[in-house]
Amino acid sequence: MYKIISICSFIVRQFFLPNPFTNVFENAEIVNLLCGGIFVPLAYILTGTWYDGAEPAIGSIGFFINYILLTFLLISISYLFNSLNVICISFGVCYIFLCIGEYKLFGERI
Repeated sequence: MYKIISICSFIVRQFFLPNPFTNVFENAEIVNLLCGGIFVPLAYILTGTWYDGAEPAIGSIGFFINYILLTFLLISISYLFNSLNVICISFGVCYIFLCIGEYKLFGERI
């Protein structure tokens, strides 16, 4: 089951999700190639706030959902603000709240 979820997640992330940098940069494709990979460790860390490694399929689904959540969070913030500094700070604050929220909702592990 994990392999199927992992492959589907990869296909959707690569081919169906919008470029989150289109509202921020003029050359969004180049920026996405250079910086788009930042969502992978961020989604991994976010999932790690509650996932303990017991069920790989659950972790893969959580990672996929968190990756989508981070992508659309950046898109939403970039619609609201034009300044790169404000976008980065807003994204960082929202990311911290997401980590705390997912930990409180799903985790509570030490």
